Amino acid sequence: MRSSIFFQRWNRLTKEFCIIYFLIWFIFNGCSNEVGFKTKNIERNSLPIIEQEGAKISYSDSGIVKLVIHAGQLKDYSDLKDFPRQEFSKNLRVQILNENGEKSGFLEAVNALNDIKKELWTLTGDVIVSKKGGNTLHTEKLFWDRDKKIFYTDSRVKIIQDGEEIVGMGLRSEEDLSEYSIFEVKGHFSRKKDLK
Repeated sequence: MRSSIFFQRWNRLTKEFCIIYFLIWFIFNGCSNEVGFKTKNIERNSLPIIEQEGAKISYSDSGIVKLVIHAGQLKDYSDLKDFPRQEFSKNLRVQILNENGEKSGFLEAVNALNDIKKELWTLTGDVIVSKKGGNTLHTEKLFWDRDKKIFYTDSRVKIIQDGEEIVGMGLRSEEDLSEYSIFEVKGHFSRKKDLK
């Protein structure tokens, strides 16, 4: 019987010792100013400064609005030093205005990239450029150099002018489509009906 009382006291002391030891260990090792998890480093270049759905932007020159842009989605990386750009997706429509603020044409594409340093737009996917009372250009990929005021492409193009349709590969054109060169003309079609 004496041995059982001894073991009962020993078990109780052992339990108390274990609890006290654990509490002391936890106080010294459990408290720390270090964060126990690590975050992934996100590259600064991978995040836009603006990301917007249903974007509308007006570009002006000398206080006169020249372009009104509507895009399904805009990602603006204009703060980057090496490649400042704006990315437009989910359908883009650019309304082109003259000096009086009147609509003089439009431009449509599925996607576009505006290289801000070079003032060069790359338009892709069902690209249409139309000037009021003038020509209409259709292609899959088009470059728009805003500094030189020209369009150019190596892709298949179709220009509709005064009821005639010209199809070819590659194009260089004035921004207003008043003068253009198609490099490889593949066909010329007349939409006018002969009324003889």
